[in-house]
Amino acid sequence: IAMKSADLRKIVADVLEIDPELLHSDADLTKFTGFTSVAVLTLMIELDTQAAIKMLPEEAGKLRLYRDIERVVERHGLILS
Repeated sequence: IAMKSADLRKIVADVLEIDPELLHSDADLTKFTGFTSVAVLTLMIELDTQAAIKMLPEEAGKLRLYRDIERVVERHGLILS
């Protein structure tokens, strides 16, 4: 199953209330003021709702770079295209 990289960026950008263009593999999520524990929970819900990706709390707690979110998606069997 494939998920478009642009779709993932849009989900994350909407949660963080930022421009999707700011999200690239090396983007440091902790630099965005919207990156809070509430945002991480919201992201978990949105990924589950929109892409059936159930992010584990351990995974969510380790999110630092945008690449970490891409890896979670890939671990759940989705290939980013």
